[in-house]
Amino acid sequence: MRRLIWLGLGLLWGWAAPTAYYPHGAGYAWVYSSGMEQVFTREQDGLWVLERRLEKRPVSADLLRYTPEGVWLHGLLVGRSLQAYDPPLLLYPAPPLALGQEWGGRSRFGGQLVALLAKVVRIEGVSVPAGRFNAYVIRTSTVTSGGGSQVMEVYFVPGLGIVRYATPDGSTVDLVRYAVPK
Repeated sequence: MRRLIWLGLGLLWGWAAPTAYYPHGAGYAWVYSSGMEQVFTREQDGLWVLERRLEKRPVSADLLRYTPEGVWLHGLLVGRSLQAYDPPLLLYPAPPLALGQEWGGRSRFGGQLVALLAKVVRIEGVSVPAGRFNAYVIRTSTVTSGGGSQVMEVYFVPGLGIVRYATPDGSTVDLVRYAVPK
């Protein structure tokens, strides 16, 4: 009887085991209202390949490294062409996130200098086709030496990922469904 109880508790703990704060690994996938699908396809030389697909066809992929210090963007694959960030850019700091927290960095990419600044601006309840969530809203600003700039807010849910992308003009792209590997 005792073994049965421990087995039951073990199964319960297994089901309740926490997902990584910043989920990653082969088989994790997210589908968005824009039709874009993001899928972790494999680990390659210590970097996770996060592939973006439209109509099931690969468009590009980010090369990401997960460390105790956070999530680092090492490069971008387009077809067979790799463009590296030198040095890698910190996309997310070590968990947990906190309201008002800021991070950023500078790098060289594609012959240009790139500066990234991110800040957790609020925590907000959000309803998307995939469900209702409380999300950290992270405002990210990116500027390049070529004159390009972009501001975006991402709605990040620990253990799940990005549930909404929003631009200053009010456009949003929402999470429709996601898959967690078993």
